[in-house]
Amino acid sequence: TYADGIGSDTYADGLAYAVIVVSLVVGVGIIGLAVADRRPLTLLAYGLATVEAAALIQVLVAIVQVVRGERPDEPATFVGYALTSLLAPPVGALWALSDKSRWGTGAAGVAALVLSVLTVRMLQVWG
Repeated sequence: TYADGIGSDTYADGLAYAVIVVSLVVGVGIIGLAVADRRPLTLLAYGLATVEAAALIQVLVAIVQVVRGERPDEPATFVGYALTSLLAPPVGALWALSDKSRWGTGAAGVAALVLSVLTVRMLQVWG
């Protein structure tokens, strides 16, 4: 850890927990829309954009930590999870746009929920 607290494990953990909460709230909300058979595309787009922004910030913080000399216990696994976390929300958005049924909306919700699972795994792999 660093004396100023930036780049410390606590900072990264706090960010990861925030990403988990945001992705869970957005994912459950979108799945709720799917169950109600509603497709508010603007709300869906804002939700997935928020989740993608959270994932991007998390990956950028991880890159800064690596540059500062910290390393995950399993670098290849961590990189795989990090790249997947950046791809899941856009894939969910594309699926929702291409499938006009409730299943497309549900897939977008699942994509948001996947980010929470990936974030938990990144915390575990970082050590």
